[in-house]
Amino acid sequence: MSPASTGFVVVVEFVVQSQFADNFHAEMIENAATSLRDEPNCEVFDVCRDPERPERTYLYEVYGSRADFDFHLKTPHFLSFDAMVRDWVAEKRVETFERVSSHKKEGAR
Repeated sequence: MSPASTGFVVVVEFVVQSQFADNFHAEMIENAATSLRDEPNCEVFDVCRDPERPERTYLYEVYGSRADFDFHLKTPHFLSFDAMVRDWVAEKRVETFERVSSHKKEGAR
């Protein structure tokens, strides 16, 4: 990462089979909460759902570094989650970015 980087960003788009959408979201929310609780360098883990197409889910994750994300991919909670939802997922796209700036209102959620 460049000296100006403030984190390693991962954006994931999932399209799940519609009959699994609710279960997928419940499992994803649990995975996100566990990642934030158990991984010291997982800084942000947002789970977003398309209101028009509930089978589409987007993740916005921020880690301290690429190595921290690689660590995340090897954790027991991620491996368990991945095995559980693998057959529910019709499409998955992962993109990574270098965060160069982050702004948040004081007191914002």
